[in-house]
Amino acid sequence: MTIRILAGCFLISLGTIALADDAPSKADAKPEQTATEPKPTLSPEMAALRDRVRSVLAAHSRQTFNTRDNSATEILGRCLAFGCETEVSLESPRGQRINGITCLCWNYPCAGYNMLGYSREHIAARIGYGYQEHPGEFLAMLAMSRVPADYPVRVGKDERKVSDLVEAEKLGCREGSDKSLALIGLSYYLDEPVWQNDLGQQWSIERIIEEEIARPILTAPEGGLNRLMGLNYAVERREKEDEPIEGQFERAKKYIGEYQDYALKLQNSDGGWGPHFLAAKSTAGDPAAQLRATGRVLEWLALSLPDQRLQDSRVVNSVHYLTRLLGSQRYRWNAPSLNTQEIVSLCHALHALAIYNQRVFKPFDAEEKPEPASA
Repeated sequence: MTIRILAGCFLISLGTIALADDAPSKADAKPEQTATEPKPTLSPEMAALRDRVRSVLAAHSRQTFNTRDNSATEILGRCLAFGCETEVSLESPRGQRINGITCLCWNYPCAGYNMLGYSREHIAARIGYGYQEHPGEFLAMLAMSRVPADYPVRVGKDERKVSDLVEAEKLGCREGSDKSLALIGLSYYLDEPVWQNDLGQQWSIERIIEEEIARPILTAPEGGLNRLMGLNYAVERREKEDEPIEGQFERAKKYIGEYQDYALKLQNSDGGWGPHFLAAKSTAGDPAAQLRATGRVLEWLALSLPDQRLQDSRVVNSVHYLTRLLGSQRYRWNAPSLNTQEIVSLCHALHALAIYNQRVFKPFDAEEKPEPASA
């Protein structure tokens, strides 16, 4: 039996159902005949790539993570890759199935690590080995999975809501601290433009953007990709809310565009990026190092590039590279038993492919036709 309790995470159908107009009467003028424009289709090469991407995602989604052997860090990565569809097994690979996000929000011990604790009297995600690796990472995953603010979180018998995690992030804002991933969660969940931390200092999304842009990116953790992800997410939320892109948001959008071009210049001929991320062009014989860098860079590019650039030959080459790597014996069958760093790298790479599938291939899927009415 599977426990699937995660209200608020929705699957969005990209198709629409057209309603037929009423038939015109004989008195109506005969409408002019217009040629129907053919629906765009994928090229044979892109259709083949679509099938490979989906085959890899499907194969990895079937691998079983469990709370006995896999830490909260590893299950967090799994939830990033597969969102609200993530499932894990309780206590053993053959144990009862439970939704992955529910597992973390309800604070089940994962390899002995409980993700949630307390900060300033609010429930908050722990940071460190076995927990989230970076500040704000857990809330960012919830935001990207569109978990609602009123979804329950628990520490022991103390049950609160995701909004309590948001309050902990707001109160913990500090000048000079890493807020790159917290920027994702705060951009998604906050309604008020300005708030105060627990020291009475005024903060806003714009202030976080200004600080993140001012910090050096090439020496940042994960090659600065967390920062680029956070900045891009903040700008996209602003655009979706139909707010003007000006001030720090305008700076961030220009900054992202410059790094997109720079990242593509550093790409290797095989479609991958090396272990130095965006600091320099590099290669490595170790597949784990290649997976870590390529997965992180493509994840950000797949999320941030405009639609018309997603089929750029360099981006397509990177998708090919990851499908080959993730389809290899090393990763296709043994993911749950890898070390934590490699599992995290794997999950970012799967997230990259999932984003690319959603943005590039989903719009070309055939619309589902309604079942014919019964007699």
